[in-house]
Amino acid sequence: MAKLEYLVALVLQIALSAIICFAAAPIGNALGIMDKPDSLRKLHRGAVPLVGGLAILLPATLIGGGLSYLDGVGLHWVIVPVMTILFVMGMLDDRQHLPPVVRLSVSLVMFSFAIILAPQLALTSLDFGGGTRIDVPPFMGAMLTIISLVGFQYAFNMSDGANGVASGMAMIWALFFAMAGTGTLSMLALLIVAGGAVFLAFNMRGRIFLGDSGAYGISAVMGLLGLAITGQADSSLTNMQLMGLFLLPVIDCLRLIVSRLRAGRAPFSPDREHLHHYLLRWLVSPTRTALAYWSIVAVPNMAGVLVGGVSGFALTVGLTLLMYRFAIARTAAVPAPAVVGGDLR
Repeated sequence: MAKLEYLVALVLQIALSAIICFAAAPIGNALGIMDKPDSLRKLHRGAVPLVGGLAILLPATLIGGGLSYLDGVGLHWVIVPVMTILFVMGMLDDRQHLPPVVRLSVSLVMFSFAIILAPQLALTSLDFGGGTRIDVPPFMGAMLTIISLVGFQYAFNMSDGANGVASGMAMIWALFFAMAGTGTLSMLALLIVAGGAVFLAFNMRGRIFLGDSGAYGISAVMGLLGLAITGQADSSLTNMQLMGLFLLPVIDCLRLIVSRLRAGRAPFSPDREHLHHYLLRWLVSPTRTALAYWSIVAVPNMAGVLVGGVSGFALTVGLTLLMYRFAIARTAAVPAPAVVGGDLR
C-alpha cells in the first residue's frame, strides 16, 4: 500500500508543480514578484515570474504533510514553519529588497527556533563514517548547526544566478537524501526531485525563476531535511558527507566575501565573479554551464560516498577544490558575460 501511496504522491507532485509553472505569469503578477530586465544587471527578455520556489515547495509541503500523517512520522514537522517564514521573507525581498540585517536576523531566529523545538537535528558529533567521529558538546553543537544553516542559506541564494544551477544542485542533494534515507523522509526528498525536474524544464527556457523566495525556502528544506536524514539510525549518509554535499556553494560564497572585502566593498554586493559567471565565460551556453556546475557537485560527492570514512570526506573536499580551482583559473581572464537567468548577486 505504501508503494502505491508514494507513486500517487510523485504523480501529484509533478502535476501540481506543472500547473503552477504553466500559470507562473498570472501568479507572479498577482503576488507582485516579476523579475524585470533593467539593461544593466538583468538582461533576460521580458518580465519573468519568480515563483519557482512555490512550484516546488507548495505541492511538496501539502503532499509531504499528507504522507507524514498517514505514516505517523513527525521528526521533520519543524521544517514546514521554518521554510514558510523564510519563503515569505524571500518573497518580500523579491518585491522590495529587504536590508541584509533583516534577512540575517530572520534566518537566525528561524533556525534557532528549529533547533530549540527539534534538538535532535543539532550536531552531537562530526561523523565521518566507518566508526570515526568527533564528539561535540551539546551547546557548541547547537550553535554550530544554527550558524552552518544560516551560512548555507546565504551561499545557496548567491548560487542562484544562472538558469538551472541552483535548482539542479538541490535536485542532486535531494537524490543523495532519497538514497540514504528511509520512509517518509526519503519520499520527501523524492518530491523535491520531482518538483525540481518540472521547474527545471521551464527554467532552462527562461520562463520562470526561483527568486529569493525559492532560494530561501529550498535551502531551509535542504539543510533541515539533510540533518533529519543523517540523524536516522539506518541512514547511509553521515553529517560530514552532508557537509561535503553543500561544500561547493559555500566555497564560492566565502571566496566572494573575501574578494569583495579586500576591494573595499560590501560582502553581499552584486558582481559577476560567481562560479556560474566564470563557467558562462568559458562555456557560453547556459545549459553547458549548468551541467558543469552540477558535475562539480555530483562527481566529488559520489566518489567520496563510495570510498567512505575520513578518506572519502578528504576525497570529496580535494576533488571539489580541484575542480573549482580549475574552473576559476580557466576563465579568469575572459570578459564578464551578460546575466542569463536569475538575479546577479
